Amino acid sequence: MLRRITNAWKCQRATGRKRGSIFVEYILLITIVGIGVIVGLATIRSALVNELIDLANAINAINV
Repeated sequence: MLRRITNAWKCQRATGRKRGSIFVEYILLITIVGIGVIVGLATIRSALVNELIDLANAINAINV
């Protein structure tokens, strides 16, 4: 009887540790994805600004 209780307690501790490790993995995954999104948006912003500058220069050349 005591062995069953001890084994059940060990199993519960292992399950809790596994849940905790899975939670940490999800947090790390979300952090990496978030950093990637921020870097991607910054790159898109820079490219868009450069294209708009080129467009403004082309329109300015037409008016001259």
